[in-house]
Amino acid sequence: MGGRVLIVDDEKLMRISLESQLRKEGFYVKSMDNAIDGLKMVKSEDYDIVVTDLRLSGMSGLDFLKEIKKYNQDIIVIIMTAYGTLESAVLATKEGAYDYIAKPFSTDELIIKLQRALQHKNTTAEVNRLRREIQDEFEFSNIIGKSEAIKRVLEIVKSVSERDATVLVQGESGSGKEKIAGAIHYHSNRRHGPFIRVSCAALNREILESELFGHEKGAFTGAVKTRRGRFELANGGSIFLDDVDDIPLEMQVKLLRVLQERMFERVGGEETLGVDVRVICATKKDLLEQVKAGYFREDLFYRLNVVPIYIPPLRERKDDIPLLINHFLKKFVSQYDDALPEISPDVLGILMAYNWPGNVRELENVIEHAVAFSKSSGITIETLPEYLKKVEIRRDLLSMDLSDKQAISLQDALTEVEKKLIQWAYQKTNGNQVKMAEMLGIPRTTLRNRLIKLQVFE
Repeated sequence: MGGRVLIVDDEKLMRISLESQLRKEGFYVKSMDNAIDGLKMVKSEDYDIVVTDLRLSGMSGLDFLKEIKKYNQDIIVIIMTAYGTLESAVLATKEGAYDYIAKPFSTDELIIKLQRALQHKNTTAEVNRLRREIQDEFEFSNIIGKSEAIKRVLEIVKSVSERDATVLVQGESGSGKEKIAGAIHYHSNRRHGPFIRVSCAALNREILESELFGHEKGAFTGAVKTRRGRFELANGGSIFLDDVDDIPLEMQVKLLRVLQERMFERVGGEETLGVDVRVICATKKDLLEQVKAGYFREDLFYRLNVVPIYIPPLRERKDDIPLLINHFLKKFVSQYDDALPEISPDVLGILMAYNWPGNVRELENVIEHAVAFSKSSGITIETLPEYLKKVEIRRDLLSMDLSDKQAISLQDALTEVEKKLIQWAYQKTNGNQVKMAEMLGIPRTTLRNRLIKLQVFE
């Protein structure tokens, strides 16, 4: 395992010996006899590791360490010291040194430390890369939509992110509750802390308490060692409890205490533990109805419902479908370096007419399926899943002549489709908005908003 190493030591024989031995081991090595020139080297070339003596003329090894860390936190520094005192080692590590080595030492000992340091650096770089990917996933720009409903959701998310208030996200399956929760966490002051996700519906009720709060060794059969729960793992960050309505009544009391006091005990434990965590919950059910039915504690509901966020189903925000289609097309096409495929008018009609019970997740799966089966002809009905091929659309109302077009605006096309569908429903019902909404499968309020925005009958 090679790497780029800079050695800074005023002992000439030490420098020459280390350079020679490390080069034989495959390292790229340079050396300097003082920290001032060493700092110039750090700024002019890329180094993975700096190995520096603690006692140097002009600038001490400790000051050299501080200057390196000011310039680049990613450079690993190993301190050499002939004194090896605990105080100097502790002080150096507090200032950011990765490790220290006491003189005299063997070259093999240093090589082992260098190899460990490089492995640590590579692991840290990979962790940071993954963290950036996760943060990118939860950027506001990835919450796709221009409908008024989604704009309101984003306004609330941006407003509440910097606060530690408990948030309750409500919405149907596949509507994007986890993405909203992630956006709140990664735009908060806790963004550098953990974001722990728990599906309360996916966990067996018998082990849910242990999963959330941990357990002590011997607490139950199979508890062979002490285990931290999700709340402890989320300390300093946020915990996202999905399907919080599935938490059994007897455990809701313990969750209520965590929300009120930020205190709990592990299963089988007597020690009371404190935790600093933000709680974000999600449910696909109406929790107030669950309270009335006796399935959910009223006091817990009000503790969770500090900041409610409602994500409307996709069928109530069909304005967002064109944007989501484009987003998912780019996502899946980019995996194969293919050009963005064209979408046939019939497919647009189907995607706008369908009610999307699986919401955004279902639409994403449909687009991925269509891209997988698309060929030179683009996205056609044949590339859709079988169940969507059965969706009925009025071809006489939706027909378009694209024979002379070289390009088409997806947004304009879908707006035209929506207008024609509303006109069709108007004709069928003689303008009865209640019946129109029923025929189109949308709430009456949504229909009124669409009539105003699209100006269909003006």
